[in-house]
Parts: sequence; C-alpha cells; structure tokens
Amino acid sequence: MKEPRSHPVLQGNIYWNEDQFPLHVNREKEAFSLPLHCHDFVEINFVAEGRGMHYIAEDSLEVKRGDLFIIPTGTAHVYRPLTERNGNELIVYNCLFAPELIERLRIAFPAQDEVFSQTTGGERGYASFSDRNDEYRTLMQNLYREHVLRLPGTEAALLSLLMQLLISMHRNDKGGEESLSLRQLSPVFEHIAVHYQEPITLRTLAGLVSLSIPYLQRLFKRATGQTIVEYIQNLRIEKSCELLRHTEFQVQEIAYLSGYRDMKFFHRLFKKKTGTSPHQYRQSVLIQPLNNLYP
Repeated sequence: MKEPRSHPVLQGNIYWNEDQFPLHVNREKEAFSLPLHCHDFVEINFVAEGRGMHYIAEDSLEVKRGDLFIIPTGTAHVYRPLTERNGNELIVYNCLFAPELIERLRIAFPAQDEVFSQTTGGERGYASFSDRNDEYRTLMQNLYREHVLRLPGTEAALLSLLMQLLISMHRNDKGGEESLSLRQLSPVFEHIAVHYQEPITLRTLAGLVSLSIPYLQRLFKRATGQTIVEYIQNLRIEKSCELLRHTEFQVQEIAYLSGYRDMKFFHRLFKKKTGTSPHQYRQSVLIQPLNNLYP
C-alpha cells in the first residue's frame, strides 16, 4: 500500500500575525513555481481572467473565468496556466482566512449551519461554483478593495462581505426558483455586460434565451427587481461614475463610452440616478487610478 504523499503546508502567519485580523485577499498571476500544497486556513479562489488547470484533492479540473472554489484546511491544490507564453495568463483572486472567523460568523448569525458547512469541503474535499451575473466577481473585487484600502471599519466590512459570499454560494448550491431564473438569464446578463455601450434591443436579448419578449421581461423583473431598461440604465450610469472617478476623460467622452450619444438625456438621467450632475459628481470625489486597485 502506498504511503500518502505529504505536501508543503502554507501557514496563515505568512499573511497575518497574531495581532492582525486573520484575513488576506490578493490577486495573483498563477505560474509554475508554486508546488502542490495545502494550508492551515480556509481559502476561497475566484478565476478572474484566462483559462488553466486546477489540481485539487484527487481531481484535475480545467478552469475558466467565473469559476470559484472553497478549499478547506488540509486539501492539497495548485493552479497552473495552460502555457507560460504571453497572452495565456491565469489570474486568480484569493481570499484566505483563519477558521476562527467562521466561528465569529456563527455567533453573529446563529442557525446558519448549512451556510457554513460548505467551508469543510464535504466528501470531495472542496466545493466549486460558477458565477452568476458577475455576483462572485463583484464580491471578490469588493473584498480585495476593502483589504487594500484599509478604511475605517475594514474588519466589519470584510466579515460582512465574506458572509455575503458564503450565502451566495449556499443559495447557488441549494438552487430554487430564483437561482434558476438567474441561471436561465445568464446569457442576457453577459450580453448586457459586454455590449452596454451599444444599442441593445429586447428582441436580441429574447433571442439569446429563446423566450418571448413579454416572458423575458417578467422573468427579468422577478429575478432582479428591475425592468431591463432600468437595469441597462443603472449599469451605464454606474460605468460613467467609475470613469468620472478613475479617469480624466471629458464628460462628453464618458457619456459616449457609457453608451449615450444624447448629452441632454445623459445629463438628465445621471442627475436622476445620482442626485447630482456629472461635473459635480467628479468634483466630490478624488480621481483614483484603476491601477492602484488592480495590480
């Protein structure tokens, strides 16, 4: 009988010491240098860009943008890009935290054992999920930003975001009508996310999921609480706010990049959604280069 292989164990104290909050978030380009390893902390990985392989427990999995894993203590794993050539990068967000944080969350949110049980990995030794409507991406980006910026209340914010992520994964795993609606509408969300700068018709969206336009509208409203038009408008205004915060483009350029050609309509809608004009919004925030948050 073969002896079980032992693997290097990464220690949490590499990322935090006894006096620090035991949670760390990074965004890494995976390479071939890190060996197959396990760790004494729980880890949540999210594939942000590219494709590659994830060797985990007894499995070899091809992974792509939007794949997410919970890896408990003691489970061996490692990521590998498909090749070392430029243009074939595999970028992964990693949220590492001490098991004691789960106990803190159990105290704060009692009677939620099903939500926390997924951090043990179950029979496979890990849990895996696929993103819906960029929900995991948004939560992982927010965790990363919160960890990097270290604003007042960071620890509470990080715990809150971690709990939101665990609940989202639990709901995904458990299923239900709402989850089914979101999964069925995934091509619609993806199309809007990619083409929000362009004219988008209901006929195009309905064709993506082979639904009638009225049924698509009802399903979308039930799943998001918004009409399709409201959802697209909110996304475009969100993108314009991001450009106002992080670039020095002129407002007219920003309107164009956000999908608007009619400046009067853009100004009117922006003020309706934000309560202020684009110029006033820009004056109220500091321009923060995106590179500061996305190394």
